[in-house]
Amino acid sequence: MYLRTVTLKNTGPIENFDVALPFQGEQPKPVLLVGKNGSGKSTVISFIVNALIGLKQRVFEDMEVAKGRVYRIRLPLAINGSAEFYFARLAFDKGVMLTEWQLNKPKKAYSDQSAMQDLHPTWQRIQDNDISTFNLDPGEFAETHRMKEMLDNNCFLYFPADRFEPPDWLNIGDLSHDLKLPEPERIEGKTSRRIILRNRLKTTLEWLHSVAFDMVVAEYHDTQFPLPTAEGTQTPNNTHMIPVRIAFPGKAHAIIKLIRNVLSKILCENDIDNLYINFGDRKTRIIQVTLTRDGQQIKFIKNLMSLSAGESALFCLFASIVRDADMSDMPFNSPSDITGVVVIDEADMHLHVDLQYRVLPELIALFPKIQFILSAHAPMVAIGLENTLGKDGFEIIELPNAQHIPTESYSEFREAFNAFSRTKTFQEEIRQELLKTSKPILFLEGKTDSLLIRTAWQKLKPGTPMPFDAIPCGIEPDEEKRSGGADVLRRTLEFLHALADNRSMCGLFDFDDAGYNSFNGLNKQVFSEGIDTYHKRHCKENIHALLLPILPQRTNFVNTSDPNFCVMSIEHYFADNVLKDSGFDLKPVIADSKVFKINSTSKQKLKFANAAEHFEVSEFKNFHVLFDRLQSIGFI
Repeated sequence: MYLRTVTLKNTGPIENFDVALPFQGEQPKPVLLVGKNGSGKSTVISFIVNALIGLKQRVFEDMEVAKGRVYRIRLPLAINGSAEFYFARLAFDKGVMLTEWQLNKPKKAYSDQSAMQDLHPTWQRIQDNDISTFNLDPGEFAETHRMKEMLDNNCFLYFPADRFEPPDWLNIGDLSHDLKLPEPERIEGKTSRRIILRNRLKTTLEWLHSVAFDMVVAEYHDTQFPLPTAEGTQTPNNTHMIPVRIAFPGKAHAIIKLIRNVLSKILCENDIDNLYINFGDRKTRIIQVTLTRDGQQIKFIKNLMSLSAGESALFCLFASIVRDADMSDMPFNSPSDITGVVVIDEADMHLHVDLQYRVLPELIALFPKIQFILSAHAPMVAIGLENTLGKDGFEIIELPNAQHIPTESYSEFREAFNAFSRTKTFQEEIRQELLKTSKPILFLEGKTDSLLIRTAWQKLKPGTPMPFDAIPCGIEPDEEKRSGGADVLRRTLEFLHALADNRSMCGLFDFDDAGYNSFNGLNKQVFSEGIDTYHKRHCKENIHALLLPILPQRTNFVNTSDPNFCVMSIEHYFADNVLKDSGFDLKPVIADSKVFKINSTSKQKLKFANAAEHFEVSEFKNFHVLFDRLQSIGFI
């Protein structure tokens, strides 16, 4: 059974919310609720949970909320602004409908009641002296046995924003009972299936152990297998019968396979990675995980209780769906057989950006017949859903106005994430470079800078190996394609501490507006002033940041009081006539001045850097200033 429409009027921060939940045929699409804090995301969710709990109360006595009570309290304070009332209507399949009214004064005090009557006929059910009403129409499930059958064949789960999984080092034994879960019930009218789920890892792992036990006991059969005997051996029919155990896969096998799939989505970084679940004996009762790639072990988790907060949050959430389905009466062989409604408030909570962008959407996609209703703040969740499900595979609803918005609204975040992902690739490239050499490394804004510095060293110090490596920064792993830039260089320096291992490194910024601003934008808690204001040094590692040294004849190319008039780049180390003959436009930045920018395409700059190999040695004399500066700051 699925939720079909939600109508809210004057509820909390929401004035009007009238939404038909999206479907593709009869298959529900995930719905993502977004908006600022206080925009009403949790308000929408609370009404949905109120209905789900109300349905289960019609059958079971031991729900999270006492029978005859509600999950969401009705109060006049919940009425929006100066409105006179709030109204809520939620319509499910088979005629199931929840309606709520909350007034700010008794019904009889309303002189004109026609507007309320037009809104919904349940207005008539409010008594004259009452200020609220709650009506849950069971539709076609009015008979208790039919309602129970429906509940037993669907998952109805709610993961609130205050869910958490205590770490494995926490002394849970001496904590309050609030952290503990009820034992399974097998009494008519009672159920151990809960709608509201918080911490579930320990219980989930205990359940998983019992599933493994069932699989071994009930889904393997002992039999005799005929094995041909060696030639010349005298046995009946020339065969020998040996005892074997043969698997007859059933529900337990399907559960273990699905849990393995969930863990693989969370823990595997590569499509070729393989994950194996190892069950401990009855004394240890632990579950271990081994990850392999190309036959080699790459990770071993001694106990699933020691998963990180984000990994644990995702595993608990999606394993709880499987667990609830297993505790129900629904038959399933794969996740595509599991139906129901799963509500997740703040789905991005505790999750690293990769878990938000890649893993969460992939796990949602595992359960195509579950109606997921999520709220989130992180735009990476929306972008990840589009990447996994496609533009038409889900819907985003922005609150408080119930506006359907496209993922294009998050285009700037998509670009930022792409840059982040490529920067991660570049980090790996840097790590590989560090493994190749023990020399100090000079990081530069782009490929042409590194070419010119290498050529300058060869020209000025022939026969002397350059005592450092010059590497262009950039987000492309292929050095030939790196566009680099000052901001990328800044970010590169800020993560280098994790790779430094006391290696001497330095980032060289052009003394132009971008370079000057990026240099000064380095994290001040990590980088402080070095030997002067144009040099910075990492607080712990031998990592330097340096502005391109100013040549005596180029002092007017730098104006630190106004960075917009800082224009010096490494090409300015060459004489004006060399630059002009090479095709650079030396147009002054200010009329009647001799200050000019190197305004050219990267292709032209690369052509110049390659041509510099044929320049006379005298053309590189200014590079002595740079090399001396690198030595003076302790880089080489």
